[in-house]
Amino acid sequence: MQALGITVALNSLIQNLSIEKLQREGINIMSEMLIDEKWEGIAFLALYDKKSKVILHSNPALIGKTFEEIATIFGRETPFYHKLTLGTGEEVFVSDTLTKIGNDPFLIRVALHIYPAEILLRTTKTHLIFVGFSILLITFAGILAIVVMEKMAKMQGKMEELEKLSMLTKVLVHEIRNPLGSIKGFTQYLAKKINDPSLKQYTDIILKESLRLERLSDELSNYALPQKINITEFDIREVFNEIILSFQNLKDITVKTHIENISVKSDRDKFKQIITNIMENAIDAVAGREEKVITVEIKKINDKIKIEITDTGIGMDRVTLKKAKEAFFTTKSKGSGLGLAIVEKLCETLKIELIIKSKKNIGTTVCLTMPESL
Repeated sequence: MQALGITVALNSLIQNLSIEKLQREGINIMSEMLIDEKWEGIAFLALYDKKSKVILHSNPALIGKTFEEIATIFGRETPFYHKLTLGTGEEVFVSDTLTKIGNDPFLIRVALHIYPAEILLRTTKTHLIFVGFSILLITFAGILAIVVMEKMAKMQGKMEELEKLSMLTKVLVHEIRNPLGSIKGFTQYLAKKINDPSLKQYTDIILKESLRLERLSDELSNYALPQKINITEFDIREVFNEIILSFQNLKDITVKTHIENISVKSDRDKFKQIITNIMENAIDAVAGREEKVITVEIKKINDKIKIEITDTGIGMDRVTLKKAKEAFFTTKSKGSGLGLAIVEKLCETLKIELIIKSKKNIGTTVCLTMPESL
């Protein structure tokens, strides 16, 4: 993960420079990354051209030299991870990634010291031994203690996964949003200055794609970063009316609603985001169908609120349904694959039970069961 983050950051920096400028200023870029505390553990950084020549290196003495084995990497699928033994005898972890500067291919190599990971591994092994001993003791404590430990292990796994994803997301979102702000700003400025319709269509495309990237970065943040809860009392019917109203411009799609007048205490914005994502999926599902109907039914059962959103769309087979909530899985030609993954995460945050039922070529029903008060 660290090698990927370093590669993304370094690639972003060199993309804005010409080869000539890289040869003049590149060594400063690499030196700054070497001393940056957040990138500790770097053994060396290097940039090679297709002729295996060193264009940039954190060791200036190696710039201009040729390493024949680099040529074989250009024929591989990257990123390519492997180990390399240095002249000092130290073994390092290497990440090789192909990139382009202009129209020419180059190879970014990031080498990391292994000894910090070995120390961490020894610590982890010690920790696992301790955990194993603890589990043995807890086993004798009874069935209740075992259940508690299983829940803790599951939560720990999710926290570790979230921590890794959060680090990667912060790097990616930061690297996307910085240039994206400039692109949007200058495009909007040019759009006001250009009167030629044949040119204006291009600024419209740039702005549209910039907004799409902005939405993608927002989705990544929503999925990977911790969620804060803001509990207020609101009317469910009012939220649904707002959402349905925003879809009124869609032709030939009928939305049927059977919504009781119910007030709940939860996070209104997150609840609205859940329903909006589900409705958008339903609209996409019925888009190519002869019968385009979406039915929303909401009722209160004891102290629980049951919400069912059913569409007459293309539906999903068992394999697709099983993967539907996985991050980055999508059957659409365009899309991040984070919609249902975000819905599931928000449902966990708001203590909403999420069940999806679907049959191929028949339709899909999304069932939500939420508490009246969070």
